[in-house]
Amino acid sequence: MSIHKFDKSVVIEEKTLISRRDQFYKIIHDIVDEEDLELMLITTLHSIAFCDYLLGTEVEDNKRLNSLINIVNDKRNTTYNLLNFHVRF
Repeated sequence: MSIHKFDKSVVIEEKTLISRRDQFYKIIHDIVDEEDLELMLITTLHSIAFCDYLLGTEVEDNKRLNSLINIVNDKRNTTYNLLNFHVRF
């Protein structure tokens, strides 16, 4: 991951962040059927939401994450929604 420091600031390149987010999506697809990995699944969904937040994507407009959450809900009989993964500072 490319991280640069400038006078106590951290800059993460957009390309690197998008690549990391795509890796998180792949992880979700790989573990969605694994019953014993619930904590990892939730943590990874939060990581995706955080990457999208850093990229400036509003949670309500995040159709890709919403679609993934729907897949998780269908396979795991859960009721997650986008607001469960809303990131704000």
